[in-house]
Amino acid sequence: MPQKGNLPAIYQRHRIDSIPDDTKTWYSQDMTPDRYLSASPATNPVPLAETPRAKLWRVNHHNGPAVLKVFTERGTNAGDMNGTALLRLWDGDGAARLLAQIDNAILIEWLPGQSLKDTLSGGDDDVAAEVISEVSSKLRRSPIDGFLNLEDHFGGTLLSAKKDDFPEPFQAAFGRAQALFHRLQKTTQQPCLMHGDLNYQNIISSDRGWLAIDPKGIIADPCYEFGVAFRNPTDDPDRVAAPERILKLAASFASHTKLNEKRILQFGFLHVAMSLAYHYKRTSDFSETDLAIFRSFDGLLRAGAL
Repeated sequence: MPQKGNLPAIYQRHRIDSIPDDTKTWYSQDMTPDRYLSASPATNPVPLAETPRAKLWRVNHHNGPAVLKVFTERGTNAGDMNGTALLRLWDGDGAARLLAQIDNAILIEWLPGQSLKDTLSGGDDDVAAEVISEVSSKLRRSPIDGFLNLEDHFGGTLLSAKKDDFPEPFQAAFGRAQALFHRLQKTTQQPCLMHGDLNYQNIISSDRGWLAIDPKGIIADPCYEFGVAFRNPTDDPDRVAAPERILKLAASFASHTKLNEKRILQFGFLHVAMSLAYHYKRTSDFSETDLAIFRSFDGLLRAGAL
């Protein structure tokens, strides 16, 4: 049985000692695995990870090692459990297999392999684009009621905001992002149900190939699925914000998916704008990396590349 210091890197990023004190209060006294284990059934819980939105344990299940994920009130209210229905729909084809759901908790198969982020430590964007394209193709479904439409993603913050809600130096750029959002929504002809967060850490290697975890469940233009990839890898901010890298990655996605390269770029811009707007409303601050990416996209837009 693994101990905390010997976990796959996919879990190391959510150790409790990395969580700010003011967010630990999201955990209630009864967030222990016992009642979920008896209903699963599963045994021998070993703590894996904690975030403000969920707590995870590795457990033993009759199907083999598994992960028990219990959503906090914040995670439940944020719609994180919407992905459970997608995991059930996919049934292990392109994603981790859902073994059980117990109230605000899920039991999924244990994936011992490396994340795409850890596999591509050297930063091979074409390989990343190929893997993400393959996984997204497996997971894409026709729209189903009950999932989030793109305009409501990130709390719908980008579309509901006024330009002067943002700091003056960025108001024009956010205005351009809002205008682009409206244009793209009008020209989306075949929206689909997608994972919605295929970042490099949500794709894990396995004996069944690359599998996704932690789906959001978003209904949008197929090109939106690749937006989060422009913000990855998150530990290399200079590279991800470089305009030439943005253009190259979009071309690679277009080559692997046969989707429109310009729309992939445009939805990449929208994704980072939506994320920035959401987090600015919550914290009155911007991620410096996301802001650098946003500026590069906006520059490409003004130059006619988008």
